[in-house]
Amino acid sequence: MKSIFYTLLLLLGSLSVQAATLKGSVMDARTGEPLIGATVSLANTKFGGTVGLDGSYLIKGVPAGTYTCMVQYVSYQRTQKTVVIASELVVQNFTLAESSHDLTEVVVTASGDREQENNTRKTEQKADNVLNIIGAKAISLLPDITVANVLQRVSGVSVVRNGTGDGQFAIIRGMDRRYNYTLVNGIKIPSPDNKNRYVPMDIFPADLLERLEVVKALTPNMEGDAIGGSMNMIMKSAPDYLTLSATASGGYSQIFGNQPFQGFSTKDINFRSPSEIMGSNTAYAQPSQFSRTSLNYNKISLPVNGLFSLSIGNRIFNHRLGFLLGGSYQHTYRGGTTTFFTINGQPSPDPLPNTPIFTSVDNRINSNEQARTGLNAKFDYAFTDRHKLSLYGLFMQLDDKQHRTILGDQLTKFGDITTSERSVFRRQNIYSATLQGDHILLGQPTNAKLKLNWSAVYSQAKSQTPSWASYSVTYRVEPDINGNPIAGSQFINPVTYIWTRNSDRDLTGYLNLTYYPISNAEVSVGGMYRDKDRTNYYNDYSLSTVLPGGDRQVYTSINQATLSFFPAATALSDSANGNNYTAKEQIAAGYVQGKVTLASRWQLVGGVRFENTNQAYVSQLPVTSTGKTGKISYLDILPSLHLKYQLSNLENVRFSYFRGISRPGYFELVPALFPGDYYTESGNPYLKHTVADNIDLRYELFPGGSQQLLIGGFYKNIQNPIEYGFNQVSQVNTLYQPLNFGTATNFGAELVFAKFFSDWGLTGNYTFTKSSITTSKLVYGRDAQGSTVVTNASQTRPLQGQSDHIANLSLVYKNQRINVDAQLAWVYTGKRINVVSPYLNLDYWQRGTSQLDFSAEKRFGINRASGTRFSVFAKLTNLLNNPIISEILKPNTLSTLPEQLRTDRILVQKDLFGQTYLIGFRYKH
Repeated sequence: MKSIFYTLLLLLGSLSVQAATLKGSVMDARTGEPLIGATVSLANTKFGGTVGLDGSYLIKGVPAGTYTCMVQYVSYQRTQKTVVIASELVVQNFTLAESSHDLTEVVVTASGDREQENNTRKTEQKADNVLNIIGAKAISLLPDITVANVLQRVSGVSVVRNGTGDGQFAIIRGMDRRYNYTLVNGIKIPSPDNKNRYVPMDIFPADLLERLEVVKALTPNMEGDAIGGSMNMIMKSAPDYLTLSATASGGYSQIFGNQPFQGFSTKDINFRSPSEIMGSNTAYAQPSQFSRTSLNYNKISLPVNGLFSLSIGNRIFNHRLGFLLGGSYQHTYRGGTTTFFTINGQPSPDPLPNTPIFTSVDNRINSNEQARTGLNAKFDYAFTDRHKLSLYGLFMQLDDKQHRTILGDQLTKFGDITTSERSVFRRQNIYSATLQGDHILLGQPTNAKLKLNWSAVYSQAKSQTPSWASYSVTYRVEPDINGNPIAGSQFINPVTYIWTRNSDRDLTGYLNLTYYPISNAEVSVGGMYRDKDRTNYYNDYSLSTVLPGGDRQVYTSINQATLSFFPAATALSDSANGNNYTAKEQIAAGYVQGKVTLASRWQLVGGVRFENTNQAYVSQLPVTSTGKTGKISYLDILPSLHLKYQLSNLENVRFSYFRGISRPGYFELVPALFPGDYYTESGNPYLKHTVADNIDLRYELFPGGSQQLLIGGFYKNIQNPIEYGFNQVSQVNTLYQPLNFGTATNFGAELVFAKFFSDWGLTGNYTFTKSSITTSKLVYGRDAQGSTVVTNASQTRPLQGQSDHIANLSLVYKNQRINVDAQLAWVYTGKRINVVSPYLNLDYWQRGTSQLDFSAEKRFGINRASGTRFSVFAKLTNLLNNPIISEILKPNTLSTLPEQLRTDRILVQKDLFGQTYLIGFRYKH
């Protein structure tokens, strides 16, 4: 009986494992990293699987029995084990050692690692300071095509968007764009912006990057003028083997399915104004010198966007010379529609103090055509294993043609209605060339005692607006006998032309010397000197359309319009315009930095940096004007300390302190008037630079692969923050200027996470930020007798651009078996002040907004030995077409106006941009 019973048990057991599951993990034997994409198979069967994002594999439906389980991965030794399937679930883990004899495959892996997320997580873990990184592999899978849009995926970063909804500038941890700087390969670059130091990040195509770093805590060997942080674009480097990659894609913007794109030609635009061509400010311009081509518009339905990139690199001459040449070209059409409430500069005291007065409600239609060109070249030559020279070259150009139509005032039913047309063509360039040397002066490469690193840099940023042309037509609407509106003839108003140009040239030298007295310590000293030369040019003309007899001119077309200079003096350029200036800046910096590792757990990096700044400018303001010329000099002492404690091989705790500064832009110092979007602006020659003390605390967990958990907090104490406000310079003259406002604070917390489950992953970040600044505001009200009075009031509010809440969340799918990657990405930016008003409670707040994007890639024809593969990809952005809305947060007494749907706030601007779709293919070898 017992034998029969045991036999039945064995039979039942064998039946129960007819569909068993084999699972486990595959890891690197040295690092413990998951080998994503490794293949696991049972010899001589059809059963097999692929290692997922968390390093696990799963093989279902395996019959009972004994098998040889084999694991293979490029550049690793093939491993096999005997596996007995005798239960419903069998776990078998593997560790693979790197192949020591297949040099080609080892090189492939080493080179590719620089762009993989596994490598970026390791770099974050080993970094001396607090930073976040996105690698090229992750960037290629994002829906974004420019660096500006990639930045919004980084924890604590939000973007300021341009008129077509694309990201343009970065706000880091609630600190406005002025408090950040931009690096390329660790070298600071100048800005083509005509007023400010910060760099427009939409000029950079994302596909040229090897990785993007956002540094949030500065070390002494970094330039000190960043309080929010720095953005470091590491361009693709010379590989260890022949590589070739190419992409081509096309698509369209959905908004042009509802309205046609209206563009213009720039074929006969002159980059110089008439006074420059004639060589004299006293020469009279002629109407024939002003092209009307840019004011003739061509309508296109659903224009096609085209994007192309190509890069090639190799290492030759016995691997001593490495090179990489990369190029990117993006030709895109974007647009948007805007409801814009034009506000009177001075509010009304009725019915409540500081009630805004709207003079018009406009519907604006924007059409933008952009051509973005990027070229990247890197060369390095190793003379010996102790001496290496590198040459980096960069060229970026953005041609931006903007056409804006402002339809007539929506508040006017009868009377004069004006429609305006504006064409702007702007070309921005950034050039940079860096010659760099790395030398081991004492010791050997494996045990260096003294290292020298130096860089000689030439860089220049330019912006030219050779065509800023605008005109408007007015027609009168009158009621007929039944009270219905009838439009009369159209009359053309004056036509204006503006030429602007600016250039920012840097000559910079860096020198760093590092000494290693013992194996766990190093001491660095170094310095930097930069000579900056800045020029700014501005010239405008207004051409009259009044006929010789004084009559208004009926409008038929811009080509048929008669233009003249009346009075004749308007044909002269303004020789005393303060927006024409030259400026010089010399920065000399030095630092001392020490780094030591104690008990294999503690790492300390600390030191001090000294930066001496000399600035001077000369403007074309009249000699009697205050601030025609200016000169300033100051010295900053910038200490910093960074502690890292390694709780385990997977965990760090960090503490950082650093002092940073922010220098004003040149335009902000020159007291020239400039027509801004909301108020006429002026520089302030008495403006001081900003200084801030910054503290960071962060816990880090890196479980392996691309997974991570970062939890941290930060605090900033900011002296002399710069914000715009009204400055009463005399009893009768008040200017809207950049001003210093005492002391501000900014603090917050950050969470970053990435967790994967086989083929699925969830990644995201959340940042809470709270800032506070107290400024003086004006109040228009009435006294007890009912007379209008203007009083001053203090207001405590957040810093401009700071959002309480910023969040990213992505659902990731990566299936190595069918070679498909997909990502659904959501980004949220909480409400923030985007325009600071000089009047109490009239700041413009951008309502909290979210954007949902999707991207996917399918790979074909993969040759794992050579790394060759083809793929097709798709990028879909702004799927929900959520509007971007700006509001004044005070009770709404204007409910009869368009779009005023709430009683607790006043809508002042609403933008819609539509979806964009892109599909293309990629080749890599």
